[in-house]
Amino acid sequence: MKVLPFGWCGAVGSRGSVFQSIALVLMILAVSHLVFVPLASAQSKEEGGAESTGSQAGMGVASFFVNLLYMPTKVVYAILGGIVGGFAYGLSGGDDKVAKKVWDTSLRGTYVITPDHLRGDKPVRFLGVPQEEEEAEAAPTR
Repeated sequence: MKVLPFGWCGAVGSRGSVFQSIALVLMILAVSHLVFVPLASAQSKEEGGAESTGSQAGMGVASFFVNLLYMPTKVVYAILGGIVGGFAYGLSGGDDKVAKKVWDTSLRGTYVITPDHLRGDKPVRFLGVPQEEEEAEAAPTR
Protein backbone atom coordinates (compact mmCIF):
# COMPACT_ATOMS: atom_id res chain seq x y z
CA MET A 1 0.00 0.00 0.00
CA LYS A 2 1.38 3.36 -1.05
CA VAL A 3 1.25 6.16 1.56
CA LEU A 4 0.42 9.57 0.09
CA PRO A 5 2.04 12.70 1.48
CA PHE A 6 0.05 14.96 3.78
CA GLY A 7 -2.24 17.32 1.90
CA TRP A 8 -2.52 15.15 -1.19
CA CYS A 9 -6.07 15.28 -2.48
CA GLY A 10 -6.99 13.07 -5.37
CA ALA A 11 -6.17 9.77 -6.91
CA VAL A 12 -2.63 8.58 -7.51
CA GLY A 13 -1.31 10.23 -10.64
CA SER A 14 -3.96 12.96 -10.75
CA ARG A 15 -1.71 15.81 -9.72
CA GLY A 16 -3.40 18.06 -12.30
CA SER A 17 -6.71 17.78 -10.48
CA VAL A 18 -5.15 19.24 -7.34
CA PHE A 19 -3.93 22.27 -9.26
CA GLN A 20 -7.30 22.59 -10.97
CA SER A 21 -9.00 22.56 -7.56
CA ILE A 22 -6.69 25.28 -6.29
CA ALA A 23 -7.32 27.37 -9.41
CA LEU A 24 -11.08 26.92 -8.95
CA VAL A 25 -10.92 28.10 -5.33
CA LEU A 26 -8.87 31.14 -6.34
CA MET A 27 -11.35 31.98 -9.10
CA ILE A 28 -14.27 31.72 -6.67
CA LEU A 29 -12.46 34.01 -4.21
CA ALA A 30 -11.72 36.54 -6.94
CA VAL A 31 -15.30 36.60 -8.20
CA SER A 32 -16.75 36.84 -4.70
CA HIS A 33 -14.35 39.71 -3.97
CA LEU A 34 -15.56 41.55 -7.07
CA VAL A 35 -19.20 41.02 -6.10
CA PHE A 36 -19.28 41.45 -2.33
CA VAL A 37 -16.74 44.23 -1.67
CA PRO A 38 -18.58 46.86 -3.77
CA LEU A 39 -21.86 45.85 -2.09
CA ALA A 40 -20.35 46.23 1.37
CA SER A 41 -18.78 49.52 0.38
CA ALA A 42 -22.05 50.87 -0.98
CA GLN A 43 -23.92 49.76 2.13
CA SER A 44 -21.47 51.48 4.47
CA LYS A 45 -21.63 54.70 2.42
CA GLU A 46 -25.44 54.70 2.53
CA GLU A 47 -25.43 54.36 6.30
CA GLY A 48 -23.18 57.40 6.48
CA GLY A 49 -21.00 58.21 9.47
CA ALA A 50 -18.96 55.46 11.03
CA GLU A 51 -18.56 51.97 9.66
CA SER A 52 -20.12 49.11 11.56
CA THR A 53 -17.92 46.56 13.26
CA GLY A 54 -19.18 43.84 10.93
CA SER A 55 -18.30 45.91 7.89
CA GLN A 56 -14.82 46.60 9.25
CA ALA A 57 -14.31 42.91 9.96
CA GLY A 58 -15.53 42.00 6.49
CA MET A 59 -13.12 44.44 4.87
CA GLY A 60 -10.29 43.07 6.99
CA VAL A 61 -11.08 39.50 5.94
CA ALA A 62 -11.42 40.56 2.30
CA SER A 63 -8.05 42.33 2.38
CA PHE A 64 -6.48 39.21 3.92
CA PHE A 65 -7.73 36.98 1.09
CA VAL A 66 -6.79 39.50 -1.59
CA ASN A 67 -3.27 39.67 -0.12
CA LEU A 68 -2.87 35.90 -0.36
CA LEU A 69 -2.58 36.30 -4.12
CA TYR A 70 -1.47 39.94 -4.44
CA MET A 71 1.53 39.97 -2.07
CA PRO A 72 3.42 36.98 -3.52
CA THR A 73 2.81 38.32 -7.02
CA LYS A 74 4.14 41.76 -6.10
CA VAL A 75 7.17 40.34 -4.29
CA VAL A 76 8.11 38.11 -7.24
CA TYR A 77 7.67 41.09 -9.60
CA ALA A 78 9.89 43.23 -7.36
CA ILE A 79 12.61 40.58 -7.14
CA LEU A 80 12.64 40.07 -10.91
CA GLY A 81 12.64 43.85 -11.43
CA GLY A 82 15.61 44.19 -9.09
CA ILE A 83 17.51 41.58 -11.08
CA VAL A 84 16.59 43.10 -14.45
CA GLY A 85 17.52 46.56 -13.12
CA GLY A 86 20.92 45.18 -12.13
CA PHE A 87 21.43 43.80 -15.63
CA ALA A 88 20.31 47.13 -17.10
CA TYR A 89 22.85 48.92 -14.90
CA GLY A 90 25.64 46.61 -16.00
CA LEU A 91 24.74 46.55 -19.68
CA SER A 92 24.33 50.34 -19.86
CA GLY A 93 27.89 50.84 -18.64
CA GLY A 94 26.89 51.87 -15.13
CA ASP A 95 24.19 54.37 -16.09
CA ASP A 96 22.11 54.53 -12.92
CA LYS A 97 19.29 56.45 -14.65
CA VAL A 98 18.47 53.41 -16.78
CA ALA A 99 18.51 51.07 -13.79
CA LYS A 100 16.54 53.53 -11.65
CA LYS A 101 13.68 53.55 -14.18
CA VAL A 102 13.40 49.77 -13.87
CA TRP A 103 13.84 49.79 -10.10
CA ASP A 104 11.30 52.56 -9.50
CA THR A 105 8.67 50.72 -11.50
CA SER A 106 9.27 47.33 -9.94
CA LEU A 107 10.40 48.01 -6.37
CA ARG A 108 8.07 50.89 -5.47
CA GLY A 109 4.33 50.61 -5.21
CA THR A 110 1.79 48.94 -2.97
CA TYR A 111 2.88 45.69 -1.33
CA VAL A 112 -0.05 45.17 1.06
CA ILE A 113 -3.72 45.75 0.23
CA THR A 114 -5.51 47.33 3.19
CA PRO A 115 -9.22 47.94 3.74
CA ASP A 116 -8.57 51.56 2.70
CA HIS A 117 -7.42 50.29 -0.70
CA LEU A 118 -10.53 48.14 -1.04
CA ARG A 119 -12.79 51.08 -0.18
CA GLY A 120 -11.04 53.24 -2.77
CA ASP A 121 -9.65 55.69 -0.23
CA LYS A 122 -6.06 54.91 -1.26
CA PRO A 123 -4.82 54.03 -4.75
CA VAL A 124 -3.38 50.58 -5.41
CA ARG A 125 -0.14 50.92 -7.32
CA PHE A 126 1.24 47.61 -8.51
CA LEU A 127 3.70 49.50 -10.69
CA GLY A 128 5.70 51.96 -8.66
CA VAL A 129 5.90 55.69 -9.28
CA PRO A 130 9.24 57.52 -9.08
CA GLN A 131 9.66 59.41 -5.81
CA GLU A 132 9.69 62.82 -7.51
CA GLU A 133 6.31 62.17 -9.17
CA GLU A 134 4.89 60.78 -5.93
CA GLU A 135 5.89 63.92 -4.02
CA ALA A 136 4.44 66.14 -6.77
CA GLU A 137 1.09 64.31 -6.54
CA ALA A 138 1.02 64.65 -2.74
CA ALA A 139 1.72 68.40 -2.84
CA PRO A 140 -1.42 70.54 -2.93
CA THR A 141 -1.91 72.55 -6.10
CA ARG A 142 -3.01 76.18 -5.98
